[in-house]
Amino acid sequence: MVNDSQVAFNPAKIQTHKGRELEVNAYGPEDFGALVQMYKVFEPKRVAQGLPPPDVPRIAHWLDRLQHKSQALLAWAGDHVVGHTILCPMPAGAVEFTIFVYQDYREEGLGTALSRLTLEWASHQGYAQAFLTTETSNFRALRLFRKIGFQTTSSYGDEVEMKLDLSPFACAHPQAA
Repeated sequence: MVNDSQVAFNPAKIQTHKGRELEVNAYGPEDFGALVQMYKVFEPKRVAQGLPPPDVPRIAHWLDRLQHKSQALLAWAGDHVVGHTILCPMPAGAVEFTIFVYQDYREEGLGTALSRLTLEWASHQGYAQAFLTTETSNFRALRLFRKIGFQTTSSYGDEVEMKLDLSPFACAHPQAA
């Protein structure tokens, strides 16, 4: 069962395979502008089910709606956001998981590390399962999700739905404050 009160995320550091040190923090309203900036120059646009949106007004609208119904972690390189994970609560103690990694930081292990931190945090909040949907052509994302342990539950057309049991993440170093 998920607690009504949110479990705080303790800031963390990630070192990429290229040796870049990044800070990971929970999203706060003061981060909105920096997150819009990441998506303004994010490529490719509409990579995952039409996301991220193609222009700043739609990016801002999408992020504004998200911040009211989800929780997020941000990976920072200095004052620039280079990674963004999203947890949207679902019924029955589940959460929908989404990740975006800025193009200059892909293939460095950031997606794996940031995903694991986010899913540990979800587990410590009491979520039992994580779900996601991605395109069958998004090979990089599929490789990441399978590496973490997501299993395909169904596919239809060009989309695949995946599920992950979060209980193994409960044993990881707690992020709860």
